[in-house]
Amino acid sequence: MFSFVKSATNPNFPIIKQLPTTASTTYKIGDALVLTDGGLTQATGTTKPQFICAENYVAPASGMKDISVYEIVDGQEWETTCAADASDVKAGSKVTIHTDAAQVTATTTGGVFMLLSAGGAVGAKVVGKF
Repeated sequence: MFSFVKSATNPNFPIIKQLPTTASTTYKIGDALVLTDGGLTQATGTTKPQFICAENYVAPASGMKDISVYEIVDGQEWETTCAADASDVKAGSKVTIHTDAAQVTATTTGGVFMLLSAGGAVGAKVVGKF
């Protein structure tokens, strides 16, 4: 789960927006998301997220509602956990987003989340920015 830590710019908190969802998709607080083809989807791997999910919602096959998301902007720092052992990953490295869209991996090829602290063992908390 990605959670807001702080911002080096104004405003000092993430902006909340209401955006459309994608049919038959489950959204969880803290998921990394992108807006594509008219709806929000999970951002995983080398896809750089645009938003972090701010509410839990299971979208039905039709009649979906908009959900609350935090917009990711330059200068923000986010905290999450390592889905894999990232003990050898150094601060300043960019890592990819895990397939659950809520954690980071130890993979640096094509990374989109720059660690501001060294990586750690599975489950270790890390702080970084997109």
